Amino acid sequence: MHRADADLLAGTLDASTPQAESDNATNGKRLLDAVDHTLVYAFQPIVNIDTGIAFGYEALLRGVNEAGFGTIAGFFDAAYAFGVLEEVERRLQRKAVDSFLKLPSRTAILFLNVDARLLASGRAVIDGMAAVIAASGLSADRFCLELPETQDIVAGDEALAVMHQISGAGVRLALDDFGQGYSRLRLLHELQPNFVKIDRYFITGVATDPKRRLFLSRLVDIMHVFGIAMVAEGVETEADFRTCKDLGFDYVQGYLVQKPTTDLDHILSLYPIVAGMNARERRNRSTDRSRVEGHLEVLPTMSVDLPMVEVFDTFRQHRDINLFPVVDQAGIPIGVVGDADLKAYAYSPFGRDLMANKAYGRSLRDLVRSCPTASVDMPIEKILEIFAHRSDAPGILMVERGRYAGFMNSTALLKVLHEKTVAAARDQNPLTRLPGNLSIGDWVTDALEDRETGIVLAYFDFDSFKPFNDTYGFRNGDRAIQLFAELLQKHSPAQDAFVGHVGGDDFFVGYRTDNPSEIAQRVAALLTLFAHDVESFYDAETRERGFLEMRGRDGRLHRYGLLTVSAGLLNLRAGRDEIPIDTVMDEIARLKKKAKQAPSGMAVATLG
Repeated sequence: MHRADADLLAGTLDASTPQAESDNATNGKRLLDAVDHTLVYAFQPIVNIDTGIAFGYEALLRGVNEAGFGTIAGFFDAAYAFGVLEEVERRLQRKAVDSFLKLPSRTAILFLNVDARLLASGRAVIDGMAAVIAASGLSADRFCLELPETQDIVAGDEALAVMHQISGAGVRLALDDFGQGYSRLRLLHELQPNFVKIDRYFITGVATDPKRRLFLSRLVDIMHVFGIAMVAEGVETEADFRTCKDLGFDYVQGYLVQKPTTDLDHILSLYPIVAGMNARERRNRSTDRSRVEGHLEVLPTMSVDLPMVEVFDTFRQHRDINLFPVVDQAGIPIGVVGDADLKAYAYSPFGRDLMANKAYGRSLRDLVRSCPTASVDMPIEKILEIFAHRSDAPGILMVERGRYAGFMNSTALLKVLHEKTVAAARDQNPLTRLPGNLSIGDWVTDALEDRETGIVLAYFDFDSFKPFNDTYGFRNGDRAIQLFAELLQKHSPAQDAFVGHVGGDDFFVGYRTDNPSEIAQRVAALLTLFAHDVESFYDAETRERGFLEMRGRDGRLHRYGLLTVSAGLLNLRAGRDEIPIDTVMDEIARLKKKAKQAPSGMAVATLG
C-alpha cells in the first residue's frame, strides 16, 4: 500500500474509542471534500470496431494523488474504512454524469466503475443509482456499471440479487478486466451481463500470439452465443486491432483510438482512425454479406420499454409473426419475445389485465429471452458456429454496426451455407481442395484496391515436373502436387495468407504484410523443405545420382534435375499509387521466368 494510504488508514485499527470515531469522521469528511474539489473524471471512448462511432465513454477517476493517495484502490479502501464509501460513490457518479452530459454524442453510453463492496448494501445502492439517473434526465439504458472481476465480493448471492435488480431497471452491466483476478465464471453464467471487457493482458500482442488468438476466438464465440457484446481493452497497435476484428470483437478501447483525457473538447463522437484502418484491412467478405442479406428477414422490433398492453396488441396486429426482436432505445438487440412467452398469461383468466396492471410489476423486459447475435459482415461459417452452440435458440439476431439488421432462422442459415458451399465447390481444385482461379482473381483484385497495406503476391511453379510425371506416372505426379499443397498451407496460415491452386503444378499465395523480407525467408524455407521431402518419390538409383535420365523426342538421352519449385515474389508497397492489373500480371510472368533461371529458385521485385 502507498505510504499516504497506510498513514490515513492507521487510525482505523482501533475504532472503538471516541477519539477513533472522531478521527474517522474527520477523515471521512476529508475524503468527501476531495471528491467535491480535487477529483475529476477523464473519459476514454469505447468505439464500434467496424465504424469508429463512439458507442460509449468510460469515466476514469483522476486526481487521487493530489488528494494524498497513491492509488485509486487505496482511496476507495479508505472510503470504505471510514464509512463514507456509499456517499463517495454517489457524489462521484453525479460528477461523472455532469461531465458526460457535455460530451458530443447524444446516444452513447456512460460506463461507470462501481466498487463491488457497495453491492452488499442492497437497496441503498439501487436507490442511489436511481436518483442519479433521474437527476440526469437520461434513460436507464444510457448507463452501464462496470463490475471489477478482481473484487471477490461480486460473486456473492446477495450481490447477485442486487445486480439482477439493477439490470431489471434497465441499467446495463459489464464485467471489467475479464481474465484477470478471480475469473468468476459463475458470475458470468448467472448474471448474463450486456458486455464483457477483456483484460489488456490478453489483447496486447495478440496479433503475434497464436495461443492468445485461439483462447480469445473461443471466448468471443461463447459470449456471442449468449448475446453478450465483447470489448477489447488496451488496444495500442493496428496489428492487434485487426486481429481483434478478425476474432469477432464488437468494440475496442485503447490508446490506438484515444488516450483518456479530461479535456472534453478532444472527445469525438466518431473516430476516423478506425474507418481508415478498416479501409486498409479490406477482407473480401462482400460475397458472404450479399448472401446473408439475401436471406435476412427484417422482422419488426419491439422496444424493451413498450407497455404490456401494446405488446399484446402488436402480436394481435401481426398474427403471421410469432417472434419479435426486442431492442433498446439505440436499436441494439436485447433478445427476443415469442407468442409462447405470453401464452401463460393470455390463456389464463384475467391474464392480460394482470400483465397490463403496473401494480403487478411485470414488463416486457421480464419476458425477453436471450438470443445469439452475429454481424452481417461475419463469414457465414462463423455465424453458423455461433448459432450451433444454442440448440434452444429460434435463430440468430443479425446486427450491423451494433444495431439490429434482421433475423435468420435455422432454415435460412442452412440455405446460405449451402449456396456458399456449392459456389466454393465449383471453383475448388479437385486434387488439392484449394480455391481456384475465380477466388484467386477476387483476392488479387481486392488486394490491389487496398493500396494502404503492403501486399506480397507469390506464384509457384514446379521445375522438371513433366519428366517426373512421364517416368513415375500421373499418380505419383498427383502425390507430388498434394505434398506441395500441404506444405504450402502449413507455411501460410489462414490468418496470414490466402492460398490458391491455379491449376496443374502452378500455385498462388497472397500475403498482407508489412514485412516482405520475412515472407521471402518463409518461401525460401518452403522450397528447401519440398525439395528434400520429394526426393523420397524417386527410386534409390536416381536419388543417388541426383538427376533423372530419359530420352527426348529426338531419341537422345537428356538429363533432368530432381523436382523443385521456383517462386516469383512481387512486393506491392503500402501507400502505393494505383497499379493496373495488367502491369502486375506482366511483372509476375517476368519473375516466374527469372526464378527458373536463378540458383535459389526465387526472384523478387517491388512495385509502388
